Amino acid sequence: MFVTLIVFLLVLGLLVFVHELGHFWLAKRNGVKVEEFAFGFRPRLWGKTIGETTYAINLIPLGGYVKLFGESGQTGKKSLKSKTIWQRFQILVAGSAMNFLLGIVTLAVLFAVGFNPIFPGASDNPFVEAHQQVEVSVVSAGSPAALAGLKEGDVIESVAGQKITTDYQLVGLVNQYKDQKIEISYLRAGQPLSVQLTPRANPPEGQGPLGTAIATTGEVKSSVIKAPAAAVWESGKIIGLSAAAFGSFVKNLVVKQQVNEDVTGLIGIGALTGAARRLGIDYLAQLVAIISLGLGVINLMPILPLDGGHIAALGYEKVARRPLSEKQLGILATAGLFFVLLLFMIVTYKDIIRFDVIERIF
Repeated sequence: MFVTLIVFLLVLGLLVFVHELGHFWLAKRNGVKVEEFAFGFRPRLWGKTIGETTYAINLIPLGGYVKLFGESGQTGKKSLKSKTIWQRFQILVAGSAMNFLLGIVTLAVLFAVGFNPIFPGASDNPFVEAHQQVEVSVVSAGSPAALAGLKEGDVIESVAGQKITTDYQLVGLVNQYKDQKIEISYLRAGQPLSVQLTPRANPPEGQGPLGTAIATTGEVKSSVIKAPAAAVWESGKIIGLSAAAFGSFVKNLVVKQQVNEDVTGLIGIGALTGAARRLGIDYLAQLVAIISLGLGVINLMPILPLDGGHIAALGYEKVARRPLSEKQLGILATAGLFFVLLLFMIVTYKDIIRFDVIERIF
Protein backbone atom coordinates (compact mmCIF):
# COMPACT_ATOMS: atom_id res chain seq x y z
CA MET A 1 0.00 0.00 0.00
CA PHE A 2 2.75 2.44 0.98
CA VAL A 3 4.84 1.61 -2.09
CA THR A 4 1.79 2.02 -4.35
CA LEU A 5 1.07 5.43 -2.78
CA ILE A 6 4.66 6.57 -3.41
CA VAL A 7 4.56 5.33 -7.02
CA PHE A 8 1.17 7.00 -7.56
CA LEU A 9 2.49 10.33 -6.24
CA LEU A 10 5.57 10.03 -8.45
CA VAL A 11 3.39 9.34 -11.51
CA LEU A 12 1.08 12.23 -10.65
CA GLY A 13 4.07 14.46 -10.01
CA LEU A 14 5.59 13.61 -13.39
CA LEU A 15 2.34 14.38 -15.22
CA VAL A 16 1.84 17.67 -13.38
CA PHE A 17 5.48 18.72 -13.79
CA VAL A 18 5.46 18.05 -17.54
CA HIS A 19 2.16 19.92 -17.98
CA GLU A 20 3.24 22.99 -16.02
CA LEU A 21 6.68 22.92 -17.63
CA GLY A 22 4.95 23.48 -20.97
CA HIS A 23 3.20 26.61 -19.68
CA PHE A 24 6.41 27.79 -18.00
CA TRP A 25 8.60 27.33 -21.08
CA LEU A 26 6.24 29.02 -23.54
CA ALA A 27 5.57 31.89 -21.12
CA LYS A 28 9.30 32.55 -20.80
CA ARG A 29 9.74 32.14 -24.55
CA ASN A 30 7.09 34.78 -25.21
CA GLY A 31 8.46 37.25 -22.67
CA VAL A 32 5.88 36.74 -19.91
CA LYS A 33 7.11 36.98 -16.32
CA VAL A 34 6.55 33.74 -14.39
CA GLU A 35 5.96 34.71 -10.77
CA GLU A 36 5.68 31.16 -9.39
CA PHE A 37 6.21 27.59 -10.54
CA ALA A 38 4.70 25.28 -7.91
CA PHE A 39 4.13 21.57 -7.46
CA GLY A 40 1.16 20.76 -5.26
CA PHE A 41 -1.30 23.12 -3.61
CA ARG A 42 -0.65 25.27 -0.55
CA PRO A 43 0.27 25.37 2.33
CA ARG A 44 3.89 25.73 1.20
CA LEU A 45 6.59 23.33 2.32
CA TRP A 46 9.55 24.83 0.46
CA GLY A 47 10.23 27.71 -1.87
CA LYS A 48 13.21 29.44 -3.45
CA THR A 49 13.26 32.53 -5.65
CA ILE A 50 15.65 32.42 -8.58
CA GLY A 51 15.61 35.50 -10.76
CA GLU A 52 12.00 36.65 -11.13
CA THR A 53 10.43 33.24 -10.41
CA THR A 54 9.68 31.48 -7.12
CA TYR A 55 9.98 27.68 -7.35
CA ALA A 56 7.87 25.94 -4.70
CA ILE A 57 6.78 22.58 -3.35
CA ASN A 58 3.45 22.63 -1.53
CA LEU A 59 1.83 20.22 0.92
CA ILE A 60 -1.08 18.81 -1.12
CA PRO A 61 0.48 16.79 -3.99
CA LEU A 62 -2.62 16.63 -6.20
CA GLY A 63 -1.70 19.14 -8.87
CA GLY A 64 0.42 22.19 -9.51
CA TYR A 65 0.35 25.57 -11.16
CA VAL A 66 2.31 28.30 -12.92
CA LYS A 67 1.44 31.82 -11.81
CA LEU A 68 1.93 34.32 -14.64
CA PHE A 69 2.28 38.07 -14.26
CA GLY A 70 -0.87 39.73 -15.60
CA GLU A 71 -3.32 36.94 -14.76
CA SER A 72 -4.70 39.10 -11.93
CA GLY A 73 -5.04 42.21 -14.08
CA GLN A 74 -1.50 43.63 -13.84
CA THR A 75 -0.22 45.48 -16.87
CA GLY A 76 3.24 45.98 -18.26
CA LYS A 77 5.64 44.72 -20.89
CA LYS A 78 6.00 41.30 -19.24
CA SER A 79 2.31 40.80 -18.41
CA LEU A 80 0.24 38.06 -20.03
CA LYS A 81 -2.39 40.60 -21.10
CA SER A 82 0.17 42.55 -23.14
CA LYS A 83 0.81 39.61 -25.46
CA THR A 84 -0.94 38.85 -28.73
CA ILE A 85 -3.73 36.29 -29.00
CA TRP A 86 -1.32 33.92 -30.79
CA GLN A 87 1.26 34.21 -28.01
CA ARG A 88 -1.35 33.61 -25.28
CA PHE A 89 -2.69 30.64 -27.25
CA GLN A 90 0.80 29.10 -27.36
CA ILE A 91 1.17 29.47 -23.59
CA LEU A 92 -2.26 27.95 -22.89
CA VAL A 93 -1.95 24.98 -25.24
CA ALA A 94 1.63 24.17 -24.22
CA GLY A 95 0.59 22.21 -21.11
CA SER A 96 -1.53 19.71 -23.02
CA ALA A 97 1.05 19.61 -25.83
CA MET A 98 3.67 18.48 -23.31
CA ASN A 99 1.33 15.79 -21.97
CA PHE A 100 0.82 14.56 -25.54
CA LEU A 101 4.58 14.59 -26.09
CA LEU A 102 5.19 12.57 -22.91
CA GLY A 103 2.64 9.98 -24.02
CA ILE A 104 4.12 9.73 -27.52
CA VAL A 105 7.73 9.44 -26.31
CA THR A 106 6.77 6.78 -23.73
CA LEU A 107 4.90 4.73 -26.34
CA ALA A 108 7.76 5.14 -28.85
CA VAL A 109 10.18 3.59 -26.35
CA LEU A 110 7.73 0.75 -25.65
CA PHE A 111 7.23 0.01 -29.35
CA ALA A 112 10.99 0.02 -29.89
CA VAL A 113 11.73 -2.49 -27.10
CA GLY A 114 8.53 -4.57 -27.41
CA PHE A 115 5.67 -4.85 -24.90
CA ASN A 116 2.39 -6.56 -24.05
CA PRO A 117 -0.22 -3.80 -24.58
CA ILE A 118 -3.00 -3.13 -22.09
CA PHE A 119 -4.95 -1.10 -24.68
CA PRO A 120 -6.80 -2.86 -27.52
CA GLY A 121 -5.77 -2.90 -31.16
CA ALA A 122 -2.05 -2.21 -30.76
CA SER A 123 -1.21 -5.20 -32.95
CA ASP A 124 -3.21 -3.62 -35.78
CA ASN A 125 -0.90 -0.59 -35.85
CA PRO A 126 0.44 -0.33 -39.45
CA PHE A 127 3.96 0.47 -38.19
CA VAL A 128 4.23 -2.65 -36.02
CA GLU A 129 6.49 -5.44 -37.27
CA ALA A 130 6.02 -8.08 -34.54
CA HIS A 131 2.43 -8.92 -33.62
CA GLN A 132 0.83 -10.84 -30.80
CA GLN A 133 -0.76 -14.22 -31.50
CA VAL A 134 -3.75 -16.08 -30.11
CA GLU A 135 -2.75 -19.63 -29.24
CA VAL A 136 -5.02 -22.56 -28.35
CA SER A 137 -3.90 -23.87 -24.94
CA VAL A 138 -6.68 -26.41 -24.17
CA VAL A 139 -9.22 -28.24 -26.35
CA SER A 140 -12.16 -29.94 -24.59
CA ALA A 141 -13.12 -33.41 -25.78
CA GLY A 142 -16.29 -33.52 -27.90
CA SER A 143 -16.35 -29.73 -28.36
CA PRO A 144 -16.80 -28.00 -31.75
CA ALA A 145 -13.08 -27.20 -31.76
CA ALA A 146 -12.12 -30.83 -31.08
CA LEU A 147 -14.53 -32.19 -33.70
CA ALA A 148 -13.12 -29.71 -36.26
CA GLY A 149 -9.57 -30.88 -35.54
CA LEU A 150 -8.13 -27.91 -33.64
CA LYS A 151 -5.27 -28.85 -31.30
CA GLU A 152 -3.23 -27.34 -28.51
CA GLY A 153 -0.55 -25.03 -29.88
CA ASP A 154 -2.54 -23.98 -32.96
CA VAL A 155 -2.28 -20.22 -33.62
CA ILE A 156 -5.60 -18.69 -34.67
CA GLU A 157 -5.20 -16.02 -37.33
CA SER A 158 -8.78 -15.12 -38.31
CA VAL A 159 -12.41 -15.81 -37.41
CA ALA A 160 -15.14 -15.38 -40.01
CA GLY A 161 -12.64 -13.58 -42.25
CA GLN A 162 -11.58 -11.07 -39.59
CA LYS A 163 -7.95 -10.94 -38.41
CA ILE A 164 -7.32 -11.92 -34.78
CA THR A 165 -4.41 -10.68 -32.66
CA THR A 166 -5.79 -10.86 -29.11
CA ASP A 167 -7.95 -13.27 -27.14
CA TYR A 168 -10.62 -10.63 -26.46
CA GLN A 169 -11.07 -10.15 -30.23
CA LEU A 170 -11.61 -13.88 -30.69
CA VAL A 171 -14.12 -14.09 -27.84
CA GLY A 172 -16.05 -11.08 -29.14
CA LEU A 173 -16.27 -12.47 -32.68
CA VAL A 174 -17.20 -15.99 -31.63
CA ASN A 175 -20.00 -14.64 -29.44
CA GLN A 176 -21.43 -12.87 -32.49
CA TYR A 177 -21.68 -16.14 -34.42
CA LYS A 178 -23.20 -18.55 -31.92
CA ASP A 179 -25.09 -21.38 -33.67
CA GLN A 180 -23.76 -20.13 -37.03
CA LYS A 181 -21.17 -21.90 -39.14
CA ILE A 182 -17.94 -19.91 -39.42
CA GLU A 183 -14.46 -20.44 -40.83
CA ILE A 184 -11.41 -20.27 -38.59
CA SER A 185 -7.97 -19.90 -40.15
CA TYR A 186 -4.95 -20.95 -38.10
CA LEU A 187 -1.30 -21.95 -38.21
CA ARG A 188 0.01 -25.33 -37.13
CA ALA A 189 3.80 -25.57 -37.03
CA GLY A 190 3.85 -22.61 -39.44
CA GLN A 191 1.51 -24.31 -41.91
CA PRO A 192 -1.67 -22.32 -42.77
CA LEU A 193 -4.90 -24.33 -42.32
CA SER A 194 -8.60 -23.61 -41.92
CA VAL A 195 -11.70 -25.35 -40.55
CA GLN A 196 -15.40 -24.71 -40.42
CA LEU A 197 -17.32 -25.12 -37.18
CA THR A 198 -20.37 -23.86 -35.30
CA PRO A 199 -19.90 -22.13 -31.90
CA ARG A 200 -22.40 -23.34 -29.31
CA ALA A 201 -24.96 -20.96 -27.84
CA ASN A 202 -25.31 -23.14 -24.70
CA PRO A 203 -21.98 -24.84 -24.00
CA PRO A 204 -21.45 -27.17 -21.01
CA GLU A 205 -20.45 -25.51 -17.76
CA GLY A 206 -16.78 -24.59 -17.76
CA GLN A 207 -16.53 -24.54 -21.55
CA GLY A 208 -16.97 -21.72 -24.02
CA PRO A 209 -18.77 -21.74 -27.38
CA LEU A 210 -15.73 -23.34 -29.09
CA GLY A 211 -14.65 -25.53 -26.19
CA THR A 212 -11.13 -24.10 -26.06
CA ALA A 213 -8.95 -22.18 -23.68
CA ILE A 214 -6.89 -19.51 -25.45
CA ALA A 215 -4.07 -17.15 -24.57
CA THR A 216 -2.47 -14.11 -26.18
CA THR A 217 1.24 -14.71 -26.61
CA GLY A 218 4.19 -12.65 -27.82
CA GLU A 219 4.80 -8.90 -27.85
CA VAL A 220 4.00 -5.92 -30.03
CA LYS A 221 7.21 -4.48 -31.43
CA SER A 222 8.36 -2.04 -34.08
CA SER A 223 11.76 -1.12 -35.45
CA VAL A 224 13.55 1.81 -33.80
CA ILE A 225 12.99 3.85 -36.98
CA LYS A 226 9.25 3.13 -37.13
CA ALA A 227 8.62 3.31 -33.37
CA PRO A 228 7.88 7.10 -33.32
CA ALA A 229 5.35 6.70 -36.13
CA ALA A 230 3.75 3.75 -34.32
CA ALA A 231 3.57 5.86 -31.15
CA VAL A 232 1.96 8.80 -32.94
CA TRP A 233 -0.58 6.48 -34.59
CA GLU A 234 -1.48 4.82 -31.28
CA SER A 235 -1.55 8.13 -29.41
CA GLY A 236 -4.01 9.50 -31.98
CA LYS A 237 -6.33 6.57 -31.29
CA ILE A 238 -6.08 7.02 -27.52
CA ILE A 239 -6.67 10.79 -27.79
CA GLY A 240 -9.75 10.19 -29.95
CA LEU A 241 -11.13 7.59 -27.53
CA SER A 242 -10.43 9.87 -24.54
CA ALA A 243 -12.27 12.81 -26.15
CA ALA A 244 -15.23 10.60 -27.09
CA ALA A 245 -15.35 9.07 -23.60
CA PHE A 246 -15.31 12.49 -21.90
CA GLY A 247 -18.04 13.74 -24.23
CA SER A 248 -20.15 10.64 -23.52
CA PHE A 249 -19.60 11.06 -19.78
CA VAL A 250 -20.76 14.69 -19.77
CA LYS A 251 -23.70 13.94 -22.09
CA ASN A 252 -24.97 11.03 -19.99
CA LEU A 253 -24.53 13.01 -16.78
CA VAL A 254 -26.38 16.09 -18.05
CA VAL A 255 -29.07 14.42 -20.19
CA LYS A 256 -29.68 11.10 -18.41
CA GLN A 257 -28.28 11.88 -14.95
CA GLN A 258 -26.22 8.71 -15.27
CA VAL A 259 -22.50 8.11 -14.75
CA ASN A 260 -20.63 5.79 -17.11
CA GLU A 261 -19.41 2.69 -15.28
CA ASP A 262 -15.95 2.82 -16.92
CA VAL A 263 -15.17 6.33 -15.65
CA THR A 264 -12.61 6.60 -12.88
CA GLY A 265 -10.82 9.34 -10.94
CA LEU A 266 -7.80 9.72 -8.69
CA ILE A 267 -8.77 6.76 -6.48
CA GLY A 268 -9.22 4.53 -9.52
CA ILE A 269 -5.97 5.74 -11.03
CA GLY A 270 -4.26 4.94 -7.74
CA ALA A 271 -5.66 1.40 -7.85
CA LEU A 272 -4.60 0.98 -11.47
CA THR A 273 -1.13 2.28 -10.58
CA GLY A 274 -0.81 -0.40 -7.91
CA ALA A 275 -1.87 -3.14 -10.34
CA ALA A 276 0.46 -1.86 -13.08
CA ARG A 277 3.37 -1.60 -10.63
CA ARG A 278 2.97 -5.24 -9.67
CA LEU A 279 2.77 -6.37 -13.30
CA GLY A 280 5.99 -4.64 -14.33
CA ILE A 281 7.61 -1.45 -15.56
CA ASP A 282 6.23 -1.75 -19.11
CA TYR A 283 2.66 -1.87 -17.77
CA LEU A 284 3.30 1.14 -15.54
CA ALA A 285 4.83 3.01 -18.50
CA GLN A 286 1.72 2.28 -20.57
CA LEU A 287 -0.49 3.60 -17.79
CA VAL A 288 1.59 6.80 -17.60
CA ALA A 289 1.25 7.27 -21.37
CA ILE A 290 -2.53 6.69 -21.37
CA ILE A 291 -3.14 9.00 -18.39
CA SER A 292 -0.87 11.70 -19.83
CA LEU A 293 -2.70 11.65 -23.17
CA GLY A 294 -6.08 11.67 -21.40
CA LEU A 295 -4.99 14.56 -19.17
CA GLY A 296 -3.98 16.51 -22.25
CA VAL A 297 -7.42 15.95 -23.78
CA ILE A 298 -9.37 16.90 -20.64
CA ASN A 299 -7.38 20.12 -20.17
CA LEU A 300 -8.37 21.19 -23.70
CA MET A 301 -12.11 20.86 -23.03
CA PRO A 302 -13.78 24.29 -23.47
CA ILE A 303 -14.65 24.70 -19.80
CA LEU A 304 -13.24 27.40 -17.53
CA PRO A 305 -11.00 27.22 -15.52
CA LEU A 306 -9.40 24.52 -17.73
CA ASP A 307 -6.91 25.59 -20.39
CA GLY A 308 -9.50 24.82 -23.06
CA GLY A 309 -11.90 27.31 -21.49
CA HIS A 310 -9.29 30.06 -21.69
CA ILE A 311 -8.53 29.07 -25.29
CA ALA A 312 -12.26 29.34 -26.08
CA ALA A 313 -12.22 32.84 -24.54
CA LEU A 314 -9.32 33.74 -26.85
CA GLY A 315 -11.39 32.46 -29.77
CA TYR A 316 -14.21 34.78 -28.75
CA GLU A 317 -11.74 37.67 -28.48
CA LYS A 318 -10.42 36.92 -31.98
CA VAL A 319 -13.89 36.77 -33.56
CA ALA A 320 -15.53 39.61 -31.60
CA ARG A 321 -12.35 41.72 -31.65
CA ARG A 322 -12.73 42.40 -27.95
CA PRO A 323 -12.08 40.25 -24.90
CA LEU A 324 -14.70 39.03 -22.48
CA SER A 325 -15.19 41.43 -19.61
CA GLU A 326 -13.84 40.58 -16.15
CA LYS A 327 -17.45 40.10 -15.00
CA GLN A 328 -18.23 37.71 -17.86
CA LEU A 329 -15.02 35.75 -17.25
CA GLY A 330 -15.81 35.61 -13.54
CA ILE A 331 -19.30 34.21 -14.13
CA LEU A 332 -18.06 31.62 -16.63
CA ALA A 333 -15.12 30.65 -14.39
CA THR A 334 -17.38 30.24 -11.34
CA ALA A 335 -19.89 28.12 -13.28
CA GLY A 336 -17.09 26.07 -14.85
CA LEU A 337 -15.34 25.53 -11.53
CA PHE A 338 -18.61 24.37 -9.98
CA PHE A 339 -19.15 21.94 -12.86
CA VAL A 340 -15.58 20.58 -12.66
CA LEU A 341 -15.85 20.13 -8.87
CA LEU A 342 -19.21 18.40 -9.34
CA LEU A 343 -17.66 15.98 -11.83
CA PHE A 344 -14.75 15.37 -9.45
CA MET A 345 -17.06 14.64 -6.50
CA ILE A 346 -19.31 12.31 -8.53
CA VAL A 347 -16.37 10.34 -9.94
CA THR A 348 -14.68 10.19 -6.52
CA TYR A 349 -17.90 8.91 -4.93
CA LYS A 350 -18.19 6.21 -7.62
CA ASP A 351 -14.56 5.22 -6.97
CA ILE A 352 -15.16 5.03 -3.20
CA ILE A 353 -18.06 2.62 -3.78
CA ARG A 354 -16.34 0.63 -6.53
CA PHE A 355 -13.11 0.05 -4.60
CA ASP A 356 -14.71 -0.36 -1.14
CA VAL A 357 -12.52 2.45 0.20
CA ILE A 358 -14.36 2.90 3.52
CA GLU A 359 -14.36 -0.84 4.25
CA ARG A 360 -10.63 -1.04 3.43
CA ILE A 361 -9.87 1.86 5.77
CA PHE A 362 -11.68 0.29 8.72
